[in-house]
Amino acid sequence: MDNLSAELKEIRVELIDRNPENPRILFRQDELEELLNSIRVYGVQVPIAVYKAGRRYVLIDGERRWRCSKKLGRETVPALIQTAPDPLRNLLLMFNIHSLREQWDLLTIAMKLPRVVLLLSGELGREPKEHDICERTGLSRAVLRRCKLLIELPQQYKDQILEELHKPKAQQRLTEDFFIEMERSLKTVWGVFPQLLRNKDEVRRVLIKKYQGNVIKNVVHFRLLAKIARASKVEVDESVIISSLSEVLGDNHVDIERVYEERFSSAYNERDLVSRISTVLDALSRLVPDEVDDELRQELHKLVRQASQVLEDAG
Repeated sequence: MDNLSAELKEIRVELIDRNPENPRILFRQDELEELLNSIRVYGVQVPIAVYKAGRRYVLIDGERRWRCSKKLGRETVPALIQTAPDPLRNLLLMFNIHSLREQWDLLTIAMKLPRVVLLLSGELGREPKEHDICERTGLSRAVLRRCKLLIELPQQYKDQILEELHKPKAQQRLTEDFFIEMERSLKTVWGVFPQLLRNKDEVRRVLIKKYQGNVIKNVVHFRLLAKIARASKVEVDESVIISSLSEVLGDNHVDIERVYEERFSSAYNERDLVSRISTVLDALSRLVPDEVDDELRQELHKLVRQASQVLEDAG
């Protein structure tokens, strides 16, 4: 698409349609107010971009400016008329134009990714890999992986997220982040103890209920659930892990943070300490005696005294 040859003209607002491939489907009023006030006073300073479709025009860029112009009752809006893109390019344009400029709701991106995969498969002649999708859409791998967790949710939970997304950010409770953290932790549990998730939807229902009831106080506590599932790596007995997970995933008032702090945090802290001690010992083994200055000597004496005290207390 050659933007240099695009034609600039005033187009009647009523002749413009939104682009059906635009992943962004939510435009909250509080987020539009500033732009609305600017257009009310100064008009549309940056032309929108469209392509011709019969006697009408389809948006490529500038949906918020178009929506505000409609709301203000403006008859026309300045627009750059570009060559109509093919379906894949049209979809990829939506990603690359907007993802670089503004923060989208992740679910709306996730809902379009299956179509990206379908069209890219046709072009490449194979299933696109993660790096293909990232390269063509402009999404980072981290964002793409978070989107995949949302794609895999049952429809009822996607509907819940969409319902929340219509609210102002400050009023949202069951957010995308909540479901992403929950799904990521359940994926870890499934990988180690699949027998605990025979009815995953029931487990989701319980965890949502606990979060809404403030038993789970923060979405980041789901990361502790994943650490509990992997606690065999810090030599916690498997029976303790299974019983703890069963409690946390059960319909009760047992919260993740308390179980982790009472039964697992010391094991993880000990492993972290061992790792740090190993790092210090490695650095000391490479230390040249002539490089030991007074400050380092003082800190080493403190370290020796502290280590000796710990060993003495430990018997």
